[in-house]
Amino acid sequence: MKLKNKIHISSTLLMLVILLVLAFVIYFSFSQLTYSSEVNQLQSETNALVAKFNETETTDPSNVLRAYVPVNGLVKVTVPEGKQPSPIQSPTVTVKLPAELEGQSGTVKVDDERFAYVKAPIIWTDGQVAEVTVAQSLRETTNNLNTLRLVLIAGTLLAMIPVVISSVVLGKIVTQPITNLTNTMTRIQRNGQFERLPIEGKSQDELTQMGNTFNEMMSLLEENYSKQEEFVSNASHELKTPLTVIGSYAKLLQRQGMQDEKIAEESVAAIRAETDRMKALIEQLLHIARRSESQVEWTQVDALDLLEQTVTAMNTSYDREFKLITSEQSLPVVTDIAKFKQLLYILLDNARKYSSEKVEVVARKNGDTIIQVRDTGIGIPKEAVPYVFERFYRVDKARNRETGGFGLGLSLAKQLADSLKVRIELESIEQLGTTVSIIFSENFNVDEVHSKQEGL
Repeated sequence: MKLKNKIHISSTLLMLVILLVLAFVIYFSFSQLTYSSEVNQLQSETNALVAKFNETETTDPSNVLRAYVPVNGLVKVTVPEGKQPSPIQSPTVTVKLPAELEGQSGTVKVDDERFAYVKAPIIWTDGQVAEVTVAQSLRETTNNLNTLRLVLIAGTLLAMIPVVISSVVLGKIVTQPITNLTNTMTRIQRNGQFERLPIEGKSQDELTQMGNTFNEMMSLLEENYSKQEEFVSNASHELKTPLTVIGSYAKLLQRQGMQDEKIAEESVAAIRAETDRMKALIEQLLHIARRSESQVEWTQVDALDLLEQTVTAMNTSYDREFKLITSEQSLPVVTDIAKFKQLLYILLDNARKYSSEKVEVVARKNGDTIIQVRDTGIGIPKEAVPYVFERFYRVDKARNRETGGFGLGLSLAKQLADSLKVRIELESIEQLGTTVSIIFSENFNVDEVHSKQEGL
């Protein structure tokens, strides 16, 4: 069953139940009030009859009793001993009251007709204490209550007309945005094009929020899809170049490399270099793409020990000077040792590629633990700073080709920083150098990676 029909049926049934309960309460309350009023009035008449009878001396008590017979009613006297007097009743009353009636007053139903009755003690002519019962038919009252019941039923049915109409309108109002959403998603699935829901008005209800959330999600998906296409395109391009080189040298080897030792050595060296280049690229791509490597093994360590190990390894691997500068005796941090070292290697390798002088690693404690990698190289242009953490982004494609970069290093660094719950800040001035700061926050929160340049 469609949601629109469910809303229509459920709201209609709910209102019907409410109206029926309300009608029942009104009818029951009014009927009880009416019957009680009739019994009270009959009680007054009975009291008047008893008072009159007790103060009147007569040998024929029926004369007094007959004067107080209600319209459509009767008077019956019950004596403890002797012959029971005949009841005196209106010609319109043909029924006989039960011998036993509950309580001193109330109503009783006899042959589908309801009567109000009141019982009272009376001194009979022979001195006995008798009981007089005065009863009156509630035929008119019952007819009025039946009319009220019909009016309530008719009123309920009439009231259901706007209820049905409003439930239909409500169902349409609620389900129309959902229908639009379903139709839009179906079209997206069918034609593969990103679409948005039309948002009318400035309402802030849940349905409008749902539409806005869907549109924001579509924008995010479209942006991610574009980035994915760009990522695949760039990755294909990066892999195509070394494969072309390898293929060319393989053909050269096949044609004449076997006879010419110099050509063979050149070809093997080129193939090996391009193979290493492809291996490095694939490793970086896997680091970025794999979500299974997001698990972090937290350990409390001294960051200075890790910095000394990393700087020593870089000094050994490259013919460059990497210098650790600090005045601290220790810098305790909670981190993943392997991932933290990988982050340091990426930043130090970037500094090495784009500068010819020494690279400094500065560590200090200033509330937060801050580790900075400084170089005095070519720097980054102002307009390029906001994009350096994007995959495959290159400030200068030709220059990066010469240094062997793929535009993936800082993107991987950003991912590592996020997993380690540290913040990266990048400051750079073109032709003066770049400083990248790793900040271990004291409250151990994950912050977004920020980039800035002096003078922005």
